[in-house]
Amino acid sequence: MGKLGTEQNMANDLRHSIKVVARKTGLSPHLIRAWEKRYATINPERNDGNRRLYSTEEIERLALLKRATDAGHSIGDIAQLPTERLAMLVAQEGNAGGSLRAGDASSQGSNATAASQLVADAYAAVEAMDSGRLEAVLDRGSVVLGQVRLLSEIIVPLVERIGEAWRNGELKVAHEHVASACIRTFLGQVSRPMAVHPGAPVLVSTTPTGQLHELGAILVAASATTRGWRVIYAGASLPSEEIVSVVRAHNARAVALSIVHPEGDPLLPTEIRRLRRLLPEGTQIVAGGRASCGYQEVLNEVGAIQVVSLTGLAEVLDGLRRAR
Repeated sequence: MGKLGTEQNMANDLRHSIKVVARKTGLSPHLIRAWEKRYATINPERNDGNRRLYSTEEIERLALLKRATDAGHSIGDIAQLPTERLAMLVAQEGNAGGSLRAGDASSQGSNATAASQLVADAYAAVEAMDSGRLEAVLDRGSVVLGQVRLLSEIIVPLVERIGEAWRNGELKVAHEHVASACIRTFLGQVSRPMAVHPGAPVLVSTTPTGQLHELGAILVAASATTRGWRVIYAGASLPSEEIVSVVRAHNARAVALSIVHPEGDPLLPTEIRRLRRLLPEGTQIVAGGRASCGYQEVLNEVGAIQVVSLTGLAEVLDGLRRAR
């Protein structure tokens, strides 16, 4: 065997960690593991510590799968295709100018139906207070839709439905607590692999004193992470002094307040004014949530930026980054 062939075989025998694979393919470690578990896309070796080790061929296959799913193909439809067939499929998409395959309108409709079903399945898991079942549904959603769409098309509608059911007396506080804990853990797992620049701005996400519903703050934290912010999630019902302590400890550029319930807390305006007075100059307050409109006067008074959606939040966060 010639020298070139020997070097090629040596390259093929190299094994890479999942972090390296994520960097090379653009897939998150969470999604790589999910594809492997649910669709048997690859079968990596494991070292003595039971850590996955990936070959060059497996990395190439994962990269092809990502390009194909980015072009609109369902991972379930292509997971078992031979690598050569995947390469041909991706090449065909490239020759077509990167457009989605024929029938992508029906594919988008199918994705919308899938999202609705996932929300229904997730809500049923919340009703049953079954956190394992809820995590499994969210895991499916991350595979089908990806992390950003998971937030907007699964978790946001789910949170809104839980809130409405709680207000109508259809769910108890215990239901929300189970959902909050599960969603917080899940989002922490899927967002952890995302690389954050050492100089990334810091956002503290929390709810002010008296605001016990934390799902909104959890969503803000996850959304800000996808925008390149380093997020400190401080929990629910935090007094202004405690919020300021977290801000100063991490030199945070902004504080995000989720205000969901109650709508007419007479003590909250005083707490918001106190927060503004104690915060370092230049630290921006961003406020949102279903009940935030009830406190619009005091939020305007302290110069808070008010948002009504994750899209609006993304625009605000991007603007704050550019301002510095």
